[in-house]
Amino acid sequence: MQVQKERTATKMEDNFTIDQIRDEIIRFKNDPDFQKLENFYYSKSFSEILGVSRREVSHSGFLAWLLNNTESHNLGEFPIKKFLDIVLKFSSNKLKDRHSELYNSFVTEDYEIERVFVKPEFSIKNVGRLDIFVDLTLSIANRQRNVKLVIENKVESKENNDQTSNYYNHFDSTKVEGEIIIYIYLTPISTLELIELTEAECTCKEFIQINYQSIVDYLIEPALNQSVSSRTENILTEYLKSLSQPSIDYEIDGHKQELIMALGNEERRLLSSFWNKNQKLILASLYAISSDPEQEKDTRDSIREALDNLSPDKDRSTFNIKYNGEIFSRNFKKSDIGLQTVNLLNAKGLIDDNIIGFLKEDKSCNFLLLKKKEDFTETEIKYRKYKTNDAPELIYKGDEFYIARNWGIGNIHKLIDKFTAKFPGLEYETT
Repeated sequence: MQVQKERTATKMEDNFTIDQIRDEIIRFKNDPDFQKLENFYYSKSFSEILGVSRREVSHSGFLAWLLNNTESHNLGEFPIKKFLDIVLKFSSNKLKDRHSELYNSFVTEDYEIERVFVKPEFSIKNVGRLDIFVDLTLSIANRQRNVKLVIENKVESKENNDQTSNYYNHFDSTKVEGEIIIYIYLTPISTLELIELTEAECTCKEFIQINYQSIVDYLIEPALNQSVSSRTENILTEYLKSLSQPSIDYEIDGHKQELIMALGNEERRLLSSFWNKNQKLILASLYAISSDPEQEKDTRDSIREALDNLSPDKDRSTFNIKYNGEIFSRNFKKSDIGLQTVNLLNAKGLIDDNIIGFLKEDKSCNFLLLKKKEDFTETEIKYRKYKTNDAPELIYKGDEFYIARNWGIGNIHKLIDKFTAKFPGLEYETT
């Protein structure tokens, strides 16, 4: 690791003279994307001015206002319907398996909202204060259904005192016949992290986890495309700005805050373009901070770690896969380890109904290896978790499966441990 850091440092020093650095900074300052970003990021949102941009109660209050169909935003049922779409997108099989009628009505939007009650900071005696409570009366197939949304919102800290389990136990024990309760865990993790999850990060696994980025992508930005008043547009724009402002200077209860809670499409486009045009100067700036003794040690270490990951000398090792001492496939990249493993099992005649279940459903590694195309979510397609444009990678008893490609340094050891324990003759070699 030390050799790698020295190589990175040498390259950055070799690539820039003082005059070149000055020229790059001048170009940087005159870049139109930089000027747009500077205007966006150096003007505080209203919530920042009030000092509440990372307070859970503030976000819960805003979302409760937005989800209420009678509120002054005049968006009517649009926000609550979009929120239900988000829950559907990330519900995995929880809704589909347990409440198929409700699930299908959400998919087709074949339902009517007759009543909406929304309450932030909903106090439950001897249980706690729920961040957001939503009580809906829906008309589905000419029949009234009562649906409650129990929303636990975590921005500033991790769950404590088994809050989600306490809420689940309370609502489950007081549920009346025919009532449907949907448990939702809202956090600022990235969408890439979210789609890697097979269960919520909270204590009670009955919760469906969603993130703030999905609120932006599927609710706020679509709402801004509606015919809204200038007041509502300003409120939504200010809220979007508060989500995208970086926060790097504090922790609460030892819980590291998300750098950015969510980004709008325009900010993401500008920042990506900005990075592509200014990589060398940005990397040189990061190196300068990482080697500056005047900076805090934690800051230096964090930036050095980021530079190590961006370095051309980062770990790009490949793998061989063996079975009973015989090499089956050579020099494949990390992302293909799932594919190569399934190909080997298939070639050796080791796949049967039990193994298909093992590959599809085992969650000890926090992943689902196999998936049918019709079960893909939009997010999985968007982030290329599976190669959906190619032919099926495994066909078993007429079922067509695709194989997850989301393997890297953070999770590949879990897959290796999982399969070597299941198949004693299986070996993986780093090359």
